[in-house]
Amino acid sequence: MKLKKILAGLGAFIAPFIFAVSVFAARTDMLDISGNNTTLSQSDFTSIRNNYGVKAVTIKISEGSTYAWSGAKNAIQNAQAAGLYVNGYHYANFGTLAKAQSEANWAVQNARADGLGVGSVLAVDVEASIFKQNSKAVNDANIAAFNAIVQAAGYRTDIYTSASWVGTYVDVATGSGWIAAYPTTVTTDRYPDYNGWQFSSKMQFTGISGHFDITQLYTSYYTAGTDKNAVISASATTNVTKVTKSTTKTGIAVDGKWGSATTLKLQQIYDMKYQDGKISKPSSLVKVLQKHLGVTQDGYMGPVTIKKMQKKLGTPVDGKISSGYSNMVAAMQKKLNAGVKPF
Repeated sequence: MKLKKILAGLGAFIAPFIFAVSVFAARTDMLDISGNNTTLSQSDFTSIRNNYGVKAVTIKISEGSTYAWSGAKNAIQNAQAAGLYVNGYHYANFGTLAKAQSEANWAVQNARADGLGVGSVLAVDVEASIFKQNSKAVNDANIAAFNAIVQAAGYRTDIYTSASWVGTYVDVATGSGWIAAYPTTVTTDRYPDYNGWQFSSKMQFTGISGHFDITQLYTSYYTAGTDKNAVISASATTNVTKVTKSTTKTGIAVDGKWGSATTLKLQQIYDMKYQDGKISKPSSLVKVLQKHLGVTQDGYMGPVTIKKMQKKLGTPVDGKISSGYSNMVAAMQKKLNAGVKPF
């Protein structure tokens, strides 16, 4: 992805010396490609599959609100013909809710045009500098809005980001996520609680020019629920010292709407006596939230309580919960899915 561009030129210069002595210790389960890579034919994908145990490929579809990779359609067709599980990703460049929604529609439009099958993963690539300009809560809410549109179009979603960004600029729930981190030497398993770990941007394949991003998968998310180890043999690769298989966790939809599922999740995480997904008037759940927020515990969701919630979550403060999509509710849902009390 884009954060490797600077490394590409340097990697090309030193590659003959590195690969003469280095052996990757992680499995080469998934390849991701963009316009920065060599064009791969069906036979190239087949060779990578057979000789390196690659099971899946994730292809760049789009970027921002105007760029679409012209090679995506051909890459999807060739990878599918080679029997790989094919997914896509969108390089995000949004800092507002409206921009996130615009980019989501652009990503879906191009994914459909390129022939990315419904049910495939269409991940959001979060590494642009614009994300450093907002709070983590705002970024989380904008990403949730992006994902809601992608999911409504029939695609599955995930977040790609650098390990150093997790918890700082973006939340990535355990059991999801595609994490990038490139240690000098790969000798042990890292980030096993996520879907996958992109451990190198300098992978080389015999007979194919250039360097590639490569990922070790921990779940079957990118192989459409099929056991990643049963898809294609990984005999040509070397396993890390210890591989911990993580099970993908399910959560409530991050749709920005406060419904019964969100209420039930709140009741559960605050260990309420009654867990029925309903908010009465007055509400014991609201009283608990108000206690944590430090406001009058009257059991009613009024402007004062809502403003405190919005401030706590780092979303715009207006004392109102939007009926269509609420940044505050989306940020709250994200924390609930991560198993964290939002207040």
